[in-house]
Amino acid sequence: MRDLEKKMCIFLEKKLDTFREYQSVTEKMKQTVCGNDERNELSGLINRRQKCINAVEKINSSMGKIIKNDSVKFSCISKKYKGLVENCLSNIKDVMTQVDLMDRELVSIVSEQSEGIKTEILKMRNKRQAARGYQTTTRYPAKFLDTRR
Repeated sequence: MRDLEKKMCIFLEKKLDTFREYQSVTEKMKQTVCGNDERNELSGLINRRQKCINAVEKINSSMGKIIKNDSVKFSCISKKYKGLVENCLSNIKDVMTQVDLMDRELVSIVSEQSEGIKTEILKMRNKRQAARGYQTTTRYPAKFLDTRR
């Protein structure tokens, strides 16, 4: 039983580390989108975030197998490991709360920027259509007057 408790704690610590990396990547994404940090490429950050999500899913799957196969219950965990588990879970919750706030800010910033881009595109389209209105159109194709050569 102690071995399973130790494995669960190790998985939770890995999960916490992964969530902290996820938080760090989200902060970098926010800085990049706001224009404060132009050395990061947004697509690379999105890929890193997806890797964090995949890692968390693997950890959850592994933990689920331990819980399912060996029926480890939180009430049966020793006091030593119970404190570690509670601490990890609390830290994970705190990190995810912060990440959720950053995600909401990021979504609002990106939606504002996309509205600005849409407005600029519409202005350019209107200017292009106005320029087309002034363009002269020829009705007849060009003809060669000197046909003897």
